[in-house]
Amino acid sequence: MIVLRFVNVYSGGVAAGGMIIVLVAYAKALKGLPALDIARLHSLFHPPTHRWMQVSTIIGAATAIAIAALDEPGWNATTILVLAGIPGGILQAVLSRFWVVPASDEMIAWPETGAPPDYMAFLRRWTILHGGRVLGAVEAFACFLLSLQLR
Repeated sequence: MIVLRFVNVYSGGVAAGGMIIVLVAYAKALKGLPALDIARLHSLFHPPTHRWMQVSTIIGAATAIAIAALDEPGWNATTILVLAGIPGGILQAVLSRFWVVPASDEMIAWPETGAPPDYMAFLRRWTILHGGRVLGAVEAFACFLLSLQLR
C-alpha cells in the first residue's frame, strides 16, 4: 500500500509542479515573444509537456481510486481526502481537452494560418485557462499529500 500511496503523491506532485512551472515561467516567457516565435516554441514544448501532465494526472486519479478501494474499509479521513483529489484531476482534464489543448494546437498552427491580430489577448486567455488547470492540479496534490500525512 505504501508504494501505491507514493505513486499517488508523486504523480500528483509532478502534475502540480509541472503546471505551476508552465504558469510561472513558460507563460510569462511567451509574453515577450513575437507570435511566430511563440508558435515555434510551443510546437516544441507543448506536445511532450501535455503528454507527461496527462499521464501524471491519470496515474494520480487511478491510484486514488485504488487506494480508496484497497485501504481500510469504511469512510475515514484518508479515504475521503484521497478521493477528494480526483475532482482536481477532472478539472485539469476538462480544461485541457476542451480549451487549453485546442488553443495550444491553434498557436502551433500560427506559422501556416497566421497569428490573430490580437494574439496577446489570445495568449492571456490561454494563460487564464491554464491557471484553472493549476488550481485543479494543486487541489489534487494537496488532497493526496494530506491523505498520506494522516495515514
